[in-house]
Amino acid sequence: MTVIRKAPFYALLSLLLSACQQVPPAAISHDNDWENPAVFRINKLPARAWFTPYQSAALAAAGEEGASSQQLSLNGQWAFHFSPTPEGRPQDFYRPDFDVSQWATIAVPGNWQMQGYDYPIYVSAGYPFKPQKPFIDHSYAPVGSYRRDFTLPAGSDGQRIILTFGAVKSAFYVWVNGAKVGYSQDSKLPAEFDITELVHPGANTLALEVYRYSDGSYLEDQDFWRMSGIPRDVQLKMVPKTALWDFHALAGLSNHYQDGTLDLAVELANTEPFPASSEVEARLYDGAKVIWQQSQALALAPASHGKATLKATLPAVKAWSAEQPNLYRLELTLKNGGKVSQVVSQAIGFRSVELKGGQLLVNGEAVTIKGVNRHEHDPVTGQTISRESMLRDIKMMKQNNINAVRSSHYPNDPYWYRLCDQFGLYVIDEANLEAHGYGFDEHGLGNDPQFKEAILDRLRGMILRDRNHPSIISWSLGNEISPGANMAAEYRLAKAMNPSRVVQFEFRRFWFHQKMTDIISWMYADREMLTDKYLGKYPDRPFIWIEYAHSMGNSDGNLKELWDFVRSHRQLQGGYVWDWVDQGLLKHDAEGRAYFGYGGDFEPPGGQNDGNFCANGLVSSDRSPHPALIEVKKTYQNLAISRTEHGQYQLENRFYFTDLTGFYGRWTLLEDGQPILTGATPALVAAPRARQRFALGQLADFHYRPGHEYAVTFNFFQKAATPYSPADFEVASEQFVLKKAPPLAPATKGPALEVSQRYGEVSVTSGAVAMRFNTLNGRLESYRVKGVETLKEGLFPNFWRPLTDNDYGNKFGQQSAAFYKEAAAKAEVTLVKVQKDGADLRLHLALAFPTLHSQGSLDYRISPGGVIRLDYQAQLAKDLPEMPRFGVKFQMPQGFDQARWYGRGPQENYQDRKQSAYLGIYQAKVSELYTPYIRPQENGNRSDNRWLALTNGAGIGLRITGGPTFDFGAHHNTLADFDQPKDGPNRHTSDIQPRPLTEVTLDLRQRGLGGDTSWGALPYKPYRLLPAEHQGPYALHLYLSPLGL
Repeated sequence: MTVIRKAPFYALLSLLLSACQQVPPAAISHDNDWENPAVFRINKLPARAWFTPYQSAALAAAGEEGASSQQLSLNGQWAFHFSPTPEGRPQDFYRPDFDVSQWATIAVPGNWQMQGYDYPIYVSAGYPFKPQKPFIDHSYAPVGSYRRDFTLPAGSDGQRIILTFGAVKSAFYVWVNGAKVGYSQDSKLPAEFDITELVHPGANTLALEVYRYSDGSYLEDQDFWRMSGIPRDVQLKMVPKTALWDFHALAGLSNHYQDGTLDLAVELANTEPFPASSEVEARLYDGAKVIWQQSQALALAPASHGKATLKATLPAVKAWSAEQPNLYRLELTLKNGGKVSQVVSQAIGFRSVELKGGQLLVNGEAVTIKGVNRHEHDPVTGQTISRESMLRDIKMMKQNNINAVRSSHYPNDPYWYRLCDQFGLYVIDEANLEAHGYGFDEHGLGNDPQFKEAILDRLRGMILRDRNHPSIISWSLGNEISPGANMAAEYRLAKAMNPSRVVQFEFRRFWFHQKMTDIISWMYADREMLTDKYLGKYPDRPFIWIEYAHSMGNSDGNLKELWDFVRSHRQLQGGYVWDWVDQGLLKHDAEGRAYFGYGGDFEPPGGQNDGNFCANGLVSSDRSPHPALIEVKKTYQNLAISRTEHGQYQLENRFYFTDLTGFYGRWTLLEDGQPILTGATPALVAAPRARQRFALGQLADFHYRPGHEYAVTFNFFQKAATPYSPADFEVASEQFVLKKAPPLAPATKGPALEVSQRYGEVSVTSGAVAMRFNTLNGRLESYRVKGVETLKEGLFPNFWRPLTDNDYGNKFGQQSAAFYKEAAAKAEVTLVKVQKDGADLRLHLALAFPTLHSQGSLDYRISPGGVIRLDYQAQLAKDLPEMPRFGVKFQMPQGFDQARWYGRGPQENYQDRKQSAYLGIYQAKVSELYTPYIRPQENGNRSDNRWLALTNGAGIGLRITGGPTFDFGAHHNTLADFDQPKDGPNRHTSDIQPRPLTEVTLDLRQRGLGGDTSWGALPYKPYRLLPAEHQGPYALHLYLSPLGL
């Protein structure tokens, strides 16, 4: 993740560090391995593929890891000791005779900060300690000491015992039975150690000493919570002394992407002191059917490795893609002395990835990346992610038309890649590498020779662990580290190790004098930048945003415009939204109310943190969808329909490998928002990337009544269930307004008006409706229906909205608050006119807005039946800055909690984020209109409304009708509740408690959300209210009428 708003600071920091704190290699201390970049592994086994060994083919096929006798989980409760400094750690705790009976216990896997020790720190960019590479400030450098006993099964003395840690952060030593085994860094990849000679059947003692910070921390400066511990599984693998050690299944395509090619390399390891005769058998299954098999015998010398190489060409395979994730099961059987000793099963997919003609091709097609970035995050367990959580994530992604994910910014849990293979997501697998805090110039870590080997080791380990997964189409060298010699070397290593995938690396500026990336992927590049810096300048490399559409808080405006731009240029192939999930951590306030905390909520007072910049998700921390996710689903949908001439419709199939025969469509005709006619579309048959046209005879022959508005909504569904969604699940939708008509003004029938006036007040009654206007402040202060008061605070102009995170980022409040925030409160009534107009009464109030140096007016026309026509206008001075909103607001008493409207919905929507919100008649409780963003801010708007009804349980209330349309919001809170400073009292959702009122805003328009970035990018110009460019006065026209008579 990037924080461009902080770039000037870090550029200066980089210069200061290079001038004052650069430590020459000769000065590196060798006293501590964890402060020496040259030491990142001691006795650690070479990286290899991640797999579970089984003792039989049946168990391997079933894939139940717990059934394997060759793998033992060491997860569970471990004895634990926490020390805030290295000097305070227990020195001899690894000895079996060291008494740990008084130690507390802690869950493994887990982060110790999520289990009552230490505290998590959220820093977006920069280090949570004083940077002085490669050293660590010992005054706060916590160490966690872990101990547990484990029982090695009887009969294991003839096996090789491998101790496997899925991930440990950030560095650790390990001992077994008091003997030091080794040391490891890289907190997101496995560390394996051979402990065969140190263990024995029965009870054994395992000890870890885990350092929160190490020299490796300089390479792990990612935008996430800084935690430590043992966040992934711990296992023992008990395998034969001659074992299947590693394998690489390179499954590609040939013959115009029709046939499969399999290049299989299987590495055996013989740790016996004598030769071994082994045989590798490989079988490939399509379901239960064996479609290929081959074997190879190997003679292994004592204490040696050997490799079996097997090749196959398979005609007419079912290729793997994110759309059609066809998998085959590869079964590898190792026989020693003619007997089965080990079986491994791996899902593989045949697919190709290449660059051709300046485009990224998958299976020969220039696929569009409709992606998202994903951090591993859980609000309760931190960075320990359950399989259930991963499954929920991938199902939600697929249901919302997401086809790609970036493992930002580190290799994920191995199970995630299995799911991506199975469900179908294109993956950028990213090395655990970021050094944002040292800047992006030549002094950064990407050009620092003392870190070169550690950098290369991280990439190498990722590729060797993950290269068998078809879902991975690209390796990423890391995130936000300076380009330089280390990164160029990393690129060359990736291409040498695995040329069947592309390599990408996002780096600042436009430094392409050294080849470091196959794909240009500048994060957050806007349309102007791409037009100026990319289009036409890189014919050999496509552009794919590595990050775009920063989803912080109420964001993700202008997605439609971005994707219209993408679809208009062949080399623009999509991107990855930042990001999937808010990184909030569950916390409770003094009243016991739950909320999700962010930076500053856990660190000591005054401690370094970057606030709620960790909350950029399309879903909340608990995976509740934000409204923006619905907009993403609409933007990414693969069925697109448009209207053509003569009332026909054209359906475009945006799939690359899927025809539309597995889908069906329905259409619904709405009159004034109400469904009146529905039917099925013709059969969907379009081939991939093809179009089909059709007409709807019922619509062509339909008689549209004058004075009514008509729209047609299309909904498209999949016929069959998938692993991530049920049959008849909606995959795409669209709506077209066929005939516009202004809303019908309410009828003005009823008893004649009775008018009374006194100083500062005009009262009007029409039967059961009584109204009172305050002519001193201009407010409609009372509106009673059958004696029930519907107003708690009177209707009056409003220019202000609570600031969104994007508003803070582009300093909108600083520019506009002095003018607009108190403009209505300080308004003055300069002229009052009251006059009869036939059966109506007209009330004219001229207004002055001193903070705006502008004038306006409120005109009320009161008609029999209690109908009020409101005409509010303001001629704003041309030198005013951008306006937040133009409208009115009022409050209703407690109990007015039912909303019904004809407009866009049902979800929250704004002018620049409304393509997924269709016109219709919706209803909801007022409490349901609230969107609880992790930091309270503007929320809950609904756009383009024709009318709105707000009532109590008895049906009494107000109806607001547009002239022609308006936006509205309604909450059981005031705007001020959502408009606190970032360090103010209302920082969390638990601070927003309902008040005994309903506050309503009615707007001509309000400022768009924006979302290209959250640190400076403005909403696009059509969605801004710029007095300097507005012709004539701003004007809002509404009708208010009673309900419940």
